[in-house]
Amino acid sequence: MNLIFDTNILVAAFSTHGMCNSLFEYALENCTIVLSDYILDELHNILINKFKMPEKKAVDIRLFLIDSCIISDYRIFSDQVSRDKYDDPVLGIIDKKNVDYLITGDKDLLVLKNYKNVPIVSPRKLWNIFRDIN
Repeated sequence: MNLIFDTNILVAAFSTHGMCNSLFEYALENCTIVLSDYILDELHNILINKFKMPEKKAVDIRLFLIDSCIISDYRIFSDQVSRDKYDDPVLGIIDKKNVDYLITGDKDLLVLKNYKNVPIVSPRKLWNIFRDIN
């Protein structure tokens, strides 16, 4: 199963020990996680500027993700696709890679429900999908 984790899920995975952390760890072991430089840059900036994480730790997280995930390019849209133009580069990965789900907590993405037949789901929904598979 190929999964895109939106930045907000990665922030939660690396800053708390809750469901997003468990979901991310499970996906690392059992799925292929697809990210982009856009997501990595956004994650890096949020961890440093909002969460005041030391630069070295944020860089270590980025390097870990580069080693553990597929880093894809993404389509740049000429017209806005989602309610928030900053979410479009995340959707743009779907145009470049074969993925099964986009996981996000972002309401501007969740309201779409899917993009190009790729379901856009919350972490809880993906957790239930994993539970049903096993």
